[in-house]
Amino acid sequence: MKAVFFDLDGTLLDTVEDIRAAINYALRAYDGEEASRDEVFRYVGRGLRRAFQSAVDEKQPRGIVDDNEFSLAYSLMMEHYRRHPADHTVPYPGIPALLERLADEGCRLGVVSNKDDGIVQAIISRFFPNAFGFVSGQRPDFPLKPDPSLLLHGLRCVGAVPEESVYIGDSEVDWETGKRAGVRTAVVSYGFRSAEELASCGIKADACSVGELSLLL
Repeated sequence: MKAVFFDLDGTLLDTVEDIRAAINYALRAYDGEEASRDEVFRYVGRGLRRAFQSAVDEKQPRGIVDDNEFSLAYSLMMEHYRRHPADHTVPYPGIPALLERLADEGCRLGVVSNKDDGIVQAIISRFFPNAFGFVSGQRPDFPLKPDPSLLLHGLRCVGAVPEESVYIGDSEVDWETGKRAGVRTAVVSYGFRSAEELASCGIKADACSVGELSLLL
């Protein structure tokens, strides 16, 4: 493979506690019940706004009575997350060594996430400075995954084509993104979706640990 691209949440980094903290910060402000770690796993994958909408739908905070209040609550959540993007976030064991090996072998590395681009840039700069040739989160000029447009744009930016590239993620969204982009796709079950949850979507997990993932690359 000439290029290896990754999803961020649940693939490179365990970010769930910081996402959870931001969601719960906004829910508490609107008299809502807090979301658990397992619930946040279910919410994420299609962008933070949709994750927060799922939390609001389930927790039904009394203060969010219309779309305007939802937008204000979402802004509050994002303000908190931008201030605390990585208080509890950690790389999955083995990821730094895997990235170093791939770079030493001449692979061009990238990140494509549905998370807000500013937060993605801040997190990657903190944990993996200079490791990736392309990094992007949600941007107004590209649709969210599973639309493959941003992934294909990233491949062009690093000088690779789909036939010589692989995309690695942890969810049904990532699986569909890779397939629609025409790249080899690997889905891991150590992140935000278990092997059983992936199987319920018709997806067989390719690796249950970073060690197993490394053997595929």
